[in-house]
Order: sequence, then C-alpha cells, then structure tokens
Amino acid sequence: MKRTNGFVFSIALLFLIVPVIVPASAFAQTGGNIQIGNLKIIPGVTVEEWYDDNIYLGSGANDTTELKKADWITHIKPGLLLNYNMPERGSVNLGYQGDFAFYNSQRDNNWKNNKGMADIDYKAPAGLILGLKEQYQRSEDPYGSADQYALGRVTKRWDNDFRAKVGWQLGDSFRTLLFYNYFRQEYDNIADFSQNYGNNEFGVGAEARFLPRTWGFVRYHYGMKDYNTYAGGTTSTNDSDSKWHRVNAGVTWDPGAKLSGEFNVGYQFKKYDNEFTSTGTRREDKNTWIAETSVTYTPFTTTSLSLNITRAVRDTAADTSEYFDDTGVGISLRQEIFTKFTLNAGVNYSKNEYNLPVGNARTDDNYQANIGLDYEIQPWLGVGIGYDYRKKDSNDSQFDFTDNRFMASIKVVY
Repeated sequence: MKRTNGFVFSIALLFLIVPVIVPASAFAQTGGNIQIGNLKIIPGVTVEEWYDDNIYLGSGANDTTELKKADWITHIKPGLLLNYNMPERGSVNLGYQGDFAFYNSQRDNNWKNNKGMADIDYKAPAGLILGLKEQYQRSEDPYGSADQYALGRVTKRWDNDFRAKVGWQLGDSFRTLLFYNYFRQEYDNIADFSQNYGNNEFGVGAEARFLPRTWGFVRYHYGMKDYNTYAGGTTSTNDSDSKWHRVNAGVTWDPGAKLSGEFNVGYQFKKYDNEFTSTGTRREDKNTWIAETSVTYTPFTTTSLSLNITRAVRDTAADTSEYFDDTGVGISLRQEIFTKFTLNAGVNYSKNEYNLPVGNARTDDNYQANIGLDYEIQPWLGVGIGYDYRKKDSNDSQFDFTDNRFMASIKVVY
C-alpha cells in the first residue's frame, strides 16, 4: 500500500527512537499534572499505526467468506480520567476512552468504539464497605465478543456491565459481602438478534484474613440469562434462557502486598429454561468447574508478572442448543529497564470445546502472543512499537485463521 512521505517519515522516526518491539497499550505515562485538591484530571491521547495482515480474520480458503486481506489501520484513542482520592477511605474514578479506526484501503471497514466508566470504592470507619463498577460501551470493532460471535466483521452494538457490592467488616479479620452483577448487550442489526440478552446475578460472600495482607473467601451466586429479541421462529418458549448456581472460593490480597488480584475457582450448575429449540433440538444442562483468576506478583517496583486462568460455559446464540467450554491460561511480564524503557511480553492459550456437531464436536485451539518495549521521552510523552500474533486452529477449517499485527505508537498523557 502506498503511504504519504510524511507518514513514512513519522514511522521511520518512531523506529529509530525505539529500536525494539512493544504493544502500544502498555505505556508508563500516568499523568496527574492537573490537580485541584484531591481531584486529578488526566487527559490523554494515543495515536497508533497498525499493519494487519488479516483484517477479516479469514482462513484464506476462498476470496469471499474467508478472504485474507492486509491493510494499514490508523487508531486515534482519546481518553479522560477524573480521579478523586479519599485518603484511607477509597476513591472515585470517572473515565472515557475512545478508539477511532481508519483503514487505508478498506475504508468501508472503518469503525469506532466509545466507552464510559465509573469506579467507586469506599470503606467507612465503622466497617461499611461499598463498591461500584459501571462500564457502558458503544462498539463497532471486528474483534467479536467472548462468545466468539462475528470475528472479523464490523458489527454495531452496545453493552453495559454493572457490578456492585456492599458489606461490613467485623474487626480486623472478617467481612461479609452482598453482590449484584448486571450485564446486557444489544446489536443494531436484526440479523444479529440471537446475540441480544441480559444477565442478572445476585451473590453473598464471606472473607477471613489468615495472613497479614491475605484473605481467603467463599462466595455463592445465583444468576439468570434472558434473551430478549426474537426472529425466525425463536420465541420466549424455545430460546436459550438459563439459570445457574455457582460457588467460588479462593484468595485475595490487600493493596500494597507483593501479590494482588484474586485466585478464584469454583463450580457452576447451569440449567436451561426451555428444553427444546424452535427446530426441536434438545438442550443439555451443564455442570462444570469455572475460574476467574487474575494474580499479579510484584517482587520489585520495576517488575511484575501476571497469571490469568479462565473457565466459563458460553452460549453461542438464542436460537440454538450450542454452547462451548472456554478454558484459558495466560502469563505476562512487565519489566522496566534503565528507567526510560519498559519491556512487555505475554502469551495466552485457550481451548473452546463445543457440544456440537454430535459425533464430531467442534474444538478450537486459540494462541496469542505479544512482545515489545516502550520508551518514555518525557513523563507526559511516550512512544512504542509492537508485535501481536493470534491464531485459531479448529477441527472445522472454516474457523481457522492466523493474524500478525505490527504497531507503532505515540502517547501523550497529562
């Protein structure tokens, strides 16, 4: 693809400044220069240039549904964070993140994402615990959802993810919590009706301290999934609505410990409301182990190593009996070098085990890896270059793809 001389010069300059590879999302710039009392106002913008050798995530088997096409993509990502700190009590964060993607040749593929976020964490002196996380996102990107829907295709949709907790700490070593989680997604096109649903989940938990900064926990949740858009013979009497019970246990840590996050595993009992689909296919209830583990070890201020383990049962649509077990593990490293440089690397593997087709059920192996470095020019300015690799290897070859992406970026955060 031909680019302007100015663009080529800009990319060459970035490669001269930072002569190794980096993912653009891991910059060291944190901002915070605008402060009014306990309130920090942090604006920022990132500009990324990607070369993607498979923008439609096609297998290359044909030039229509499995087209393998390369293109240059320019991303402009504005952001704003309002951070209000309450010393010894918690914080309030409000934020916005945009992502506007412009393709060089496949301009009909241009898309934009806009996301608003809120995060409130508060602990009262008498023991009251309050937490709230809200994220609303309007998306068009071709990277699909956790359910693997519409990979490689631009789809207009929105989702809302709300999580709340309230509890009470008794003394220094025990606390109880109530939880409420809500998630909803909706697609604009009626052809995508089978992906429109809402989740409601209620929970209760108890946590006990057994080391100075370490807590053990056990939690119980009851949840409901409700598909809410119908077409093609699908109705509330034959869709994939379901209910579940799950029990989780694990370990979490106080802020400031060398370990952070949660080690979280459990077991889920899932039952579908409707035994049959609109075509008479029987649905199978599913009981299996689950995991939501994300743990980061920080032995030094310059080094962090993270481990993620996931396990979930994911429905594929409202109008089918198909689901898959999604099991994944990933590790990542962040290492500061000579003050100005930060090395980033990560690998992830996940396996999707479908229940259909009967007799030769689909199985996907998913691989992802990234490596890179970013460079801090000033506390408010950074640049980076990066490489990201993704591959899906399925026993049904129509779902196979390999994608290589090379990135160069510049970021300003004040």
